[in-house]
Amino acid sequence: MLDDDREQFRGDARRRLLLVGGCLGAGFLVLGGRLFHLQVMRGGEYRTLAEDNRISLKPIFAPRGRIFDRENRALVENSPDFEVVVVPELAGSLRMLFKRLSRHIDLSEEEIKHLLQQARRQRSFLPLRVKSHLSWEEVSSIEVRIHEFPGLDLQSQSVRYYPYDALACHILGYLGEPSDGDRKRLSRITFRSGDLVGKSGVEQHFEELLRGREGVLEMEVNAVGRHVRELHRNPPESGEDLRLSIDFDLQKEAQEAMGEETGSVVAMDPNTGEILAMVSTPSYNPNQFIRGFTHAQWQALSTDPDRPLINKAHQGQYPPGSTFKIVVALAGLATGKLDPKEQVHCGGFLLKEEQRFYCWRRHGHGSVNLIQALTQSCDVFFYKLAERLGIDAIERQAHKMGLGGVTGVDLDSERAGLIPSRAWKRKMFKASWYPGETLITGIGQGYVLTTPLQLASMIATVANGGTVYRPSLLKLEPGQVPDVMVRNHFSAHHLELLRQGLEAVVHDPTGTAAKARPEGGIRVAGKTGTSQVARHRREKSGQIIKSTNEKLQDHALFVCYAPLDRPKIAVSVIVEHGGHGGSAAAPVAKRVMDRYFTKYGSGA
Repeated sequence: MLDDDREQFRGDARRRLLLVGGCLGAGFLVLGGRLFHLQVMRGGEYRTLAEDNRISLKPIFAPRGRIFDRENRALVENSPDFEVVVVPELAGSLRMLFKRLSRHIDLSEEEIKHLLQQARRQRSFLPLRVKSHLSWEEVSSIEVRIHEFPGLDLQSQSVRYYPYDALACHILGYLGEPSDGDRKRLSRITFRSGDLVGKSGVEQHFEELLRGREGVLEMEVNAVGRHVRELHRNPPESGEDLRLSIDFDLQKEAQEAMGEETGSVVAMDPNTGEILAMVSTPSYNPNQFIRGFTHAQWQALSTDPDRPLINKAHQGQYPPGSTFKIVVALAGLATGKLDPKEQVHCGGFLLKEEQRFYCWRRHGHGSVNLIQALTQSCDVFFYKLAERLGIDAIERQAHKMGLGGVTGVDLDSERAGLIPSRAWKRKMFKASWYPGETLITGIGQGYVLTTPLQLASMIATVANGGTVYRPSLLKLEPGQVPDVMVRNHFSAHHLELLRQGLEAVVHDPTGTAAKARPEGGIRVAGKTGTSQVARHRREKSGQIIKSTNEKLQDHALFVCYAPLDRPKIAVSVIVEHGGHGGSAAAPVAKRVMDRYFTKYGSGA
């Protein structure tokens, strides 16, 4: 019996040993197979992953192209700057890191919150820009403690710098963080955290030229992310430099001439369309967009009723007032409906359908011909001429002068202005055109809207004999041909009659722009304008009841070109709520022309 028990025990033990051995054998077989798969079958893949883990790719930012004036004076440069970045996957807790870092640099709770949001939106192995424009003290404080901040790095790069602050700010523009619209518009560009993009001016319009191509630095790092050595460097490519048509001295003079007034000045070469000066006031300092705003500063700038962020030269739309009489006069001559010798009586108003249409001079101008009507800016003369022409003829002539459409200048978001017509009114208001609307259109009021840039182009077209050039902010290189938008074939006789009237505006004792006469006896052709902001209230005698509200005062305008016989410069000025063009806008144009002729002379 005992022997049987022993034999059974031995059999059970053998079975158990075989089972355990089988399990162990199967386990070793599985383990060997897995090792074979990892080391042999996928060994190359994991070697590549290990190699990638020890290589850190660091972007090398490319400097933006610089911007110069026509004489190669730098209007926009790049200056050295220090920033601190972090690679999130190497940093551990970002919130804790930022909290500790805030003891050494100015980093608010709101900024920390924004950084954490940015980190969630991008890949963890990409560097996140924490703070730019560090002071030397901040750089030193971080540098000696860099080992306490895993994943943190100090970088040196160049930042945008506008050496003349607000000068030409609306031309140059400013930089800001890319919006969704920017990313869509510039889909070929890969934006990183902290990148800036042109938001207005030539910075925006020529973004893809000014923006360089970033380089890459491959660095070997150890297990904690510390740099060991440089493996490879792919250098960045700087953006292209731009040479503008702007003349620094003229731009400065125009801006100073405007002083505290709100409005715009545009000066251009009538023979090429090159813009020599473009001022919009009030202005702003584009450097502030690089340094950053406080909430109060941004609120003050963005809610200012005078709209300092808007370039009024190509985005501000104003009734042209009496400067539009140039268009109406040419339309009358071209259609044969105006005899330049014809005398028209002005008694201070025109009665039409029991409504009085007043002249600016309450007692009238008496009998005047075309040249006298231009000289003295007689409204009644142009009421009658507009009535004779009809709105369709006026509209056609205005479009020939480049009004009512974008000029094509090298700036985004240009406004087209408005030249009304019967079809336009039917479409907009589903209403008929009234005869009285033609009359007020004849003096540049009613629905008519123009930009200061369009008015500069209009007077330049008169100056050069009929060619509407595309206004350009880039300096034309030798042999480069300017772009022609419209080539009119105005009668030389008609242009001569117009020039006589425009010359008399400035130089005749009865003219409205004596304050525009430049130094040195240079002859100027010009036209004043006054555009109503609100309808005037009048006494029974016709006398205007002046409002004490400054924002309801008329805008003052002036357009001109000089010298008369061989034009070199065309200027348009608008002073918002300035009153009369001859007293408020003409002196600004005079300063610009004086500076031009002092610098370049009046010869060929």
